[in-house]
Amino acid sequence: MGVFSGKRAFVIGGSGGIGRALSKKLARSGADLFVHGGHDSKAFDSLIQELKSAPLDKNSADMQRCENPVNIEKIVYKIENFSDLAVSPLNSILKKSDIVCVCFGPFIQKPLTETTLEDWKNAALLDYALPGYCVSTALPGMILKGWGRFLFFGGTRTYNINGYKTNAAYGGAKTGVGSLVRSVAHEYASNGITCNAVLPGFTDTEYVSEAEKLLISNKLPCKKFISADSVARGGMFLLESPEINGALLNIDFGWDGKL
Repeated sequence: MGVFSGKRAFVIGGSGGIGRALSKKLARSGADLFVHGGHDSKAFDSLIQELKSAPLDKNSADMQRCENPVNIEKIVYKIENFSDLAVSPLNSILKKSDIVCVCFGPFIQKPLTETTLEDWKNAALLDYALPGYCVSTALPGMILKGWGRFLFFGGTRTYNINGYKTNAAYGGAKTGVGSLVRSVAHEYASNGITCNAVLPGFTDTEYVSEAEKLLISNKLPCKKFISADSVARGGMFLLESPEINGALLNIDFGWDGKL
């Protein structure tokens, strides 16, 4: 049996980037897995097939493996109108989920003079309110079962209130996620529910161009981006650790946020 055998995991934004890396690890955990992506594609289909054929880790201690018997499903839904979430396929899955991971959220990097109404709306709704809605929707079922896991993703230096010269909307929303994490942990720890977040630095994914990586990496402490797999390992550590609740885990090489 895997560490999460008999559980149902839902990864929102699980088809690419950090979410893809996390989906790969959850596929080996024994949980039935629902992987959400905003667009259907051959790459998404290929990922699902890869997840279905992934060997199952019997436990994290001895890493013995057996054939992966879990159910893995692809969920395609473009999150555009926030008010439609209540009637979306995401809603029904959230109500049944034991493990909810929200990896989706737009990164908005603009000075305040260029931040548009649409930018503010997306930051508020998709970077902050979406994780909150997932909590409110999934919590009742978790409370009944006496077990649940939430994993969210913040931004660099969003573990407390900071100022941001080029991404105030995004930074503010992700700082709010930290407050949400602590609120869930404080209120529902007695129900067997944990809520934690990973705060990654610049991460090497398919969404970052080689030119961007070259420009930014030279300004980072270790002169390189963090691997998506490293961030996903940190996320799995939080999910697998019932003693850790309300944590905001920095994975950033010790970067101070300055470029």
